[in-house]
Amino acid sequence: MIAFLDRLARLILEHHSHELEHVAVVLPGKRAGIHLRKYLAQAAGTTIWSPELLDMGSFLERLSGMRQGSSMEMLFMLYSAHREQAGDNASEFAELLQWGPVALRDMSEVDSHLIEHATLYRDLRAYHEIDAWSFRLGPISPGQERMLHAWHAAGELHRIMARRMMEAAVGTSGAIARRAAELASKDTLSHPWKAIWFAGLNALEPAHTAVVGHLQGKGIVHLAWDTDQYYLDDARQEAGSFLRRSIEALGAGEIAPGNGIMDRQRELVAVAVPNPIAQLTYAADRLAELTPDERASTVVVLADEQLLMPLLDALPEDIGPLNVTMGLPLEALPVHGLVNAFLALHTSAKAGDTFHHTAVERLLMHPFLHEGDATRNALEALRATQLTFISASRILQHARQAAMLVPDAMRTALAPISEIATELQASCNALLAWAKAVRVDDRYVQEQLFRMARLQVKLHSGLRAAGLPVKDLTTYSLIRDRLLREEQLSFLGEPLQGLQIMGILETRALDHERVILLGANEGNLPKASADQSWIPFDLRRIHRLPLHGDREAIAAYHFNRMAHHAKELVVVYDAGGSGAEPTRFLAQWEQEVVGRSATRSTRQTRTAALPTRHSPTIEVVKDSGVQRAIDDLLGRGLSPSALGTWMRCPLDLYFKYLLRLRPPEEVDEKLGSDVLGEAVHHVLESIYRECLGAMVDAAHLIARARAVKDDLIRHLAHRTPLETLERGHFRLRIEMAAEAIRTYLHAEAGRSEHCKTIPLALELDLAFPLSPGVMLRGRCDRIEDRDGVTHVLDLKTGSVKPGDLRLPGLEPGTIGPEHRFAMQLLVYAWTYLQMHPEVPLVRAGIIPLQRPSLSEGLLLEIGGSVDIARGMLPDIAALLGSIVDAMRDTTTGFRHDPDSLYCTCCLH
Repeated sequence: MIAFLDRLARLILEHHSHELEHVAVVLPGKRAGIHLRKYLAQAAGTTIWSPELLDMGSFLERLSGMRQGSSMEMLFMLYSAHREQAGDNASEFAELLQWGPVALRDMSEVDSHLIEHATLYRDLRAYHEIDAWSFRLGPISPGQERMLHAWHAAGELHRIMARRMMEAAVGTSGAIARRAAELASKDTLSHPWKAIWFAGLNALEPAHTAVVGHLQGKGIVHLAWDTDQYYLDDARQEAGSFLRRSIEALGAGEIAPGNGIMDRQRELVAVAVPNPIAQLTYAADRLAELTPDERASTVVVLADEQLLMPLLDALPEDIGPLNVTMGLPLEALPVHGLVNAFLALHTSAKAGDTFHHTAVERLLMHPFLHEGDATRNALEALRATQLTFISASRILQHARQAAMLVPDAMRTALAPISEIATELQASCNALLAWAKAVRVDDRYVQEQLFRMARLQVKLHSGLRAAGLPVKDLTTYSLIRDRLLREEQLSFLGEPLQGLQIMGILETRALDHERVILLGANEGNLPKASADQSWIPFDLRRIHRLPLHGDREAIAAYHFNRMAHHAKELVVVYDAGGSGAEPTRFLAQWEQEVVGRSATRSTRQTRTAALPTRHSPTIEVVKDSGVQRAIDDLLGRGLSPSALGTWMRCPLDLYFKYLLRLRPPEEVDEKLGSDVLGEAVHHVLESIYRECLGAMVDAAHLIARARAVKDDLIRHLAHRTPLETLERGHFRLRIEMAAEAIRTYLHAEAGRSEHCKTIPLALELDLAFPLSPGVMLRGRCDRIEDRDGVTHVLDLKTGSVKPGDLRLPGLEPGTIGPEHRFAMQLLVYAWTYLQMHPEVPLVRAGIIPLQRPSLSEGLLLEIGGSVDIARGMLPDIAALLGSIVDAMRDTTTGFRHDPDSLYCTCCLH
């Protein structure tokens, strides 16, 4: 079967072999032109002039003398027209961005369909008058007045816009098509060609048809429709609806419809996979099975263009020559995040040149600016300042001290921006220059920075030309986001060699023997997104503007067109999501083509061969060095906290107590629980120190309760500025902590009235050898005498479950990680009894400040009893000794407990 462009090349040579330089060929896209040149060279067999190859847009630009403006360029022009029309009542540009793109699209469609402005906008006003209030009684509301005025103004806005586009010779695609049609109607079209071929086109709009018809009357037009009898001859087939209309208006053309869909032998393979990523794995495996020659005749078509980057990552490294016809949106690249982080930094600025710490870290940690250890050292130094807002001078100082590269561009980028209109562009340029200096050897980064720099020039030039003052960085960011939607970073490749990867639009007029269609779900093909238009459905239908069904018909043509030449059509879709269904065109082929043609169909369900993921298992073997570290820890003193860490996760103990690792301190707008907890301990200690050795006085506790908030602030102010403590999150947490302390003190005052309580010691250091070379050591928050019974108490600001303090006995097999708080209390009780042989028994408990009403505390229970008598000391020593033996056991290493969720250093 001869490819469409091959047949076209032979026809062009047959008609114009000696005058190709005077011939133009209008194709669906530029990609088709590259392939047409190849076929022309092959058919000619010698050096020839190339005809001028154009797509419809560039062809109409040539005829009209106008240039198609970019999205942002047209939005700037629309805003100028809006200000001319509305005067002092004009909206802000940021507000126009909410409705302007849809308005431009409507204007372009109205123009390309050659609809008279006066007629359409008269109908539009009448429609909204009837729809909104014609059947209501009474006068219209102010809101209805504004709506009526808006629809009256729509026609005037379009008229002003049309005048401005003509004056600037820049317009929308529809305005350019309308201008060309107007010139054709006046017989004033000017062009340099003796013959013009229109080949492979499908959905011609009325303005296009008018221009082609006019040129056809001059006897210089050749038509070549790229179609198939399967959908062209069937009036019910939506795929041929636009072609039937064009053929009726312009003629059948010089290439007869093929019958490849019904006659050509092919395999239709429908592949259901469980998720979107599995599509890519399937495609990569399928391509790896092909020979280089087979890949050269294969195209991967993405119905969902967001699959592009994951697909490129999934392809085998030895895939060979590759061509990607699609571009990657600049907003999906790291350079977009770089500028966003920079704008967020300056948006956070206050008091001149001070920036929020989070914004500083976000910028410096961006991969384009990150310098490894130097950046990490600078950030650690900045965190150590404990400042929420950091000045630019301090950032630069720590950057230099950490041996970071500090170019002049960095100083400029961090300088305060007081006048956005005059200083922002230079500041953005400095940011890009700073990144360029840091990543000087990375060509991919340099290309992104170049594209972004060009984009910034384009943006600021447009703002100045439109006379738009940018008042704040938020508005500026909104404008940038709009501009970024059309900016792309193109991929380089071999357009005529190896595997081809393209979007569905780029497949027009091209033929490949093997097509792998990814993302072939209903909603992707055809697109399910709603039509955006300010023109109601009824009026669109009356004036024959495009409807949702027209878009579906175009998608149907694209799907069928892909299969004209294919020997193998692989349709891959995600069957795993809720409501995930394959494209309707697959079911249509299975119903209408398979069984009635040479096409054979199979369905497959594939589970992607994804590698099994295993969480890394880290085990530290207790070699001689680790054993020495364990002995050193036991010799210095095994604390209750270390014991609790061991019971929760042995690997966490290795990191925290043997290697003495500490996670980096994070600086944010929040008051850390550890900092607040230390302040709470300090305040309570100061209160009880005043009655140390004496009976607790209820009146004293109640009096001191009134000042606890001031006491907390006074203590916290040693490390945090006072103005920070009095605002937002800090103030809320301090209020909550103060209320908890007040409630506890009132409850404690009530308890002390019927229970004689004497504080004996505060922050008491306890230490006693468990065995040779093993010391138990800790610091107990409070020792109290309650009605003659000694209580060893520990204060905790976190949550404690009563069940965690109940031990069934002292046998090692009955103790689990959930009893770590109980074991800590057991250490306190054992060491205190050993150090005070005169004390017959103690009770040990935790005072949970999260539940301040429990001022008595949650007491440790052993076998149902809260009394820890001296006769229990040997059994306690044996239990603690078994834990020490387990720490020293060289047959088991340090491993992470998978049930431990709060390890600070473990990887889990």
